Amino acid sequence: MGTKIKAIQKLPEADLRLKYKKVLESGIVITLIILMGTFYSFKKFEVSFELPEQPDITIESIDIPQTQQFQRPPPPSRPAIPVEADEDDVLDDVTIEDTDVDFDAMEELPPPPPPEDDEVFEFFAVSEKPEIRHKQTPVYPDLAKKAGIEGIVVVTVTIGKTGDVENARIFKSQPMLDEAALAAAKKCKFKPAKQRDKFVKVKMNIPFHFKLK
Repeated sequence: MGTKIKAIQKLPEADLRLKYKKVLESGIVITLIILMGTFYSFKKFEVSFELPEQPDITIESIDIPQTQQFQRPPPPSRPAIPVEADEDDVLDDVTIEDTDVDFDAMEELPPPPPPEDDEVFEFFAVSEKPEIRHKQTPVYPDLAKKAGIEGIVVVTVTIGKTGDVENARIFKSQPMLDEAALAAAKKCKFKPAKQRDKFVKVKMNIPFHFKLK
């Protein structure tokens, strides 16, 4: 009894499996039939396309003449320079216009500028400095002696190219003694200075001592 009951219990499961296979197979067949019917139900689609007409192209050959190069004319020649003629006949044909010269206007012209003075160098700027050959002793003024005035007067002199003093001025002053120092400075003699082997003018200071005995 036990084995029969187990066999009876297994029969419904076998029926379900058979039904599932049949349903699956029938579904696949129906699906294929529907797809085939749908495919053949559509009308055939045809597209017609026409190309545009090609234009007729004609190629013609044209002979092009060779380009001619024109030569430029030469530039005009330069005017000739007039040359003095040897024949007298040609000279007679030449007429010279009269020109009035106003000599009075020429007299009104300014005179030419004076020649520039020679450059005066400083004592330290010359290559060969001047040397004193004779130093004049100044005359002591009587008024300065009576007043008991003593001191040193420095005079700046301009020595010319010959060694003579051309100009003198007071550089360091001492009251009542300046005039005597200037007079003595103008009488001094020097060996002139040189710059590049040439005698030049130069400035130099000369001290004069005034001292009472």
